[in-house]
Amino acid sequence: MKRLSFIISAVLTVSGLLSACDSADKQWQEGSLRDIRPEGWLLEKLESQKEGLTGHPEALSYPYNTCLWAGEIPRMGEHGRDWWRYEQTAYYTDGLLRLGYLLDDEEFISKGEAGIDYTLEHPWENGRLGSKLVEYTWPFAVFFRAMKARYDVSPDPAILEALTRHYNSIPMEQLIRKRDILSLEGMLWTASKTGNRALVEKADSAFRFRKELLGDIKTSRDDRVTPEFLQGEEPYKMHGVTISEILKLPIMLYAATGDEWYRELGESSLARLYEEDGLPDGLFTSAEWLQGRDIRHSHETCNAVDMSWTLGYYLEILKDAKYADLLEKIVFNAGSGSVTSDFKALQYYSSVNQFIATGTSNHNKDNYCSTWMAYRPTHQTECCAGNIHRLYPNYAARMWLRGRDEAVAALYGPSEFIYNEKLSFVEETEYPYGEKVVIRARLKGGKQSAKLSVRIPCWCTESAVTLNGAQLPSKAGSFVSMDHSWADGDSVVVSLPMKVERRSAYGGGVYFERGPLVYSYAIPADYKKDTIRYANMNGKYPADDNAFPCWDIRPAGPWNFALGPDAEAEFIAGSAGSGTPRLRVPVRPIRWEFDEGPKGELLTPDLPKEPLPTGPLQYLELVPYGQTTLRLTVFPTVRDNWLWHSDLCKTTW
Repeated sequence: MKRLSFIISAVLTVSGLLSACDSADKQWQEGSLRDIRPEGWLLEKLESQKEGLTGHPEALSYPYNTCLWAGEIPRMGEHGRDWWRYEQTAYYTDGLLRLGYLLDDEEFISKGEAGIDYTLEHPWENGRLGSKLVEYTWPFAVFFRAMKARYDVSPDPAILEALTRHYNSIPMEQLIRKRDILSLEGMLWTASKTGNRALVEKADSAFRFRKELLGDIKTSRDDRVTPEFLQGEEPYKMHGVTISEILKLPIMLYAATGDEWYRELGESSLARLYEEDGLPDGLFTSAEWLQGRDIRHSHETCNAVDMSWTLGYYLEILKDAKYADLLEKIVFNAGSGSVTSDFKALQYYSSVNQFIATGTSNHNKDNYCSTWMAYRPTHQTECCAGNIHRLYPNYAARMWLRGRDEAVAALYGPSEFIYNEKLSFVEETEYPYGEKVVIRARLKGGKQSAKLSVRIPCWCTESAVTLNGAQLPSKAGSFVSMDHSWADGDSVVVSLPMKVERRSAYGGGVYFERGPLVYSYAIPADYKKDTIRYANMNGKYPADDNAFPCWDIRPAGPWNFALGPDAEAEFIAGSAGSGTPRLRVPVRPIRWEFDEGPKGELLTPDLPKEPLPTGPLQYLELVPYGQTTLRLTVFPTVRDNWLWHSDLCKTTW
């Protein structure tokens, strides 16, 4: 203990030498969700969420059918640890409250804010916030985000005072342990609002010197995430949620301290994660641990939300379009593909290729042959069922960012952004399905001067931006900024032509992208309600399984197709009013069968090594990945043109 105290004293002295950084004034920031009014397809998504699981916690079952954070959550049975139910309901509360602000739903707002009020009114004796049953600070690190959303809508100094006391109450020896380190997110945000440099120094010390402070303490895979580990040669084989959450900290510390070392650490670590574990749909393998890049591996649905949230900080602080590109890709593909379009069922694990989704189809090593890849309202472990509620509200929150005297169209979607009492910007677009974004100024009274910045994605090499018809210079991977005295009706048109791109996947397969969307063959599917009471579910089922079924989804048509070595996809515009573009690809059937589990369970197989055509050429239509449940995204390829065109391979197996 003496050694630990000496180290803490030394590192705090070093941290105290850090000069205050004014980067908070330079970076972009998320503003009030009441200033963003979703429209078009985005509003439809959010309303489906409201009518679906977010508005029906009884369908999610325990612990979402409890008081949430507006009291002590009773324990149900022996399943899980005491902190689980608080982590899980913190996810849900954040999504519920943000959805309430976006839809102006007073019931959702009241329910979400009730938990915040209770938490503020019942601190520990030392100022700690959260249940006294749980010393672990990770659940509150999640709940902080709901408090942030409320503060952004209604800045209350009492929230900042309570958060300051909370973060002061966490001793350094606890702050450096496990996911307690993720309290740094709220600590740094609080410091940015209050100017409290002591919190910055504490956060800097905890992260920069974490390995030294841990000393000889035995660590788990989550504990070992230190700067030395992130920069070392050992692969990042650890829990996906922890790496998703931890990677925001270097960038936030860069914003707080101005130390370029933090910026380099954050950017290089994020790039390395994708080099080791990246998948075509924008996410990375995480079932539940990072698994490498094999296409068959799944990702945990929590990570679609957690990584897109982390990328929001990269976007706000570094102002780099590539992070917005990746954020969009995750939400539109990996995230949307893990939940049904009516927002009534989700997967815990989701895959780029998945040919079956049943109560026994989980092909991952973790919980093998169990319910974890089925589309269900309830899951054995509840975190993903809580976290999914944050996906679209978080996207909406980062669509429009604020700078000093600046509005930033960072992510695209139909909406209105209220810049101030006099000026708002109305965004009309079908993006990501369409190629044009129109932003019109709406004013009350005379003109208003303001800076507007619009994003040009890295994938768009032929963009065009006009202001009232006058061409502005634009290039891929940049933001086009215009200082302008806005009059009512002034318009900015952003044209983002999308090319169909054939991409090579790890392991030899091929997939297709167009703009931010990955395309998949939606395998014809047979949906049946699954009423089996699986032992691993610990008695949790939706209260009304007719309104919110657990699904058994099996293919109702073939999925065993391959592409030729040089096959390309043809773009097909969506039918009138559908807004959904499609691709058309030439394929041939191949011999490719389900894997089987120990009791004959059908499982999605890996890509075949040497696919041989077994039938004639035909054409498949591909749709956006996020609109599929059963899907073939990464196609195996026949190795050469002779085999592709040969009639010798047309055999009956």
